[in-house]
Amino acid sequence: MILDTLMSVNHWFHLSAAALLAGGMIFLVAILRPVLGRNSSAFGIGTFSNDIHERFRIYVGILICVLIVTGIINSIDSIMSVAETSLSSGYKTVIRIKILLAVCLFIVYGVNAFLIKEDKTEEDCSCLVKPPVYKKILQVFALVLVFVILFLAVSLRSY
Repeated sequence: MILDTLMSVNHWFHLSAAALLAGGMIFLVAILRPVLGRNSSAFGIGTFSNDIHERFRIYVGILICVLIVTGIINSIDSIMSVAETSLSSGYKTVIRIKILLAVCLFIVYGVNAFLIKEDKTEEDCSCLVKPPVYKKILQVFALVLVFVILFLAVSLRSY
C-alpha cells in the first residue's frame, strides 16, 4: 500500500517535470525569445536576457535531474512488477525507444548548456535574444524529442 502510494507520487513527479520542461521550452522559444528580440534595442535588455537565461538553465538542469531519478525509479518498479505480469514485446520496444530518446535529449541539453560556450558581455545576449542558428536547431530538436517522448509515455498505457 505505502509502496504503491510512493510509486504514484514518483510517477507524478516524473510527469510534472516532463510537463514543466515542455512548457518552459515552448514559452522560451515561442513567446519570450520573440518578445525580447523585438525589444533588443531597449536599454538593459542584454542584462535582463542573461539573467533569464541563467535562471532557465538552472531550472532545466533541475528538471532533467528529477526526470532521470524518477525515471530510474519507475524503471526499477517496472522490472520488479515483471514477476507479477509479463510485459508484452510492444511495451518493451516502446520503453526502449523512450529511453533512447531521453538519452538523446539529455545529450542535446548537455551540448547546448555546457559544451557550447557563449561570449557574454553586459549588453549582448546572443544566447537568448539572437541565438545562432545551430542553437535554434538544437532547441527545436529538443522540443520535438520532448513531445515524442511524451507521446510514447502516453502510448505505454495501452500495453
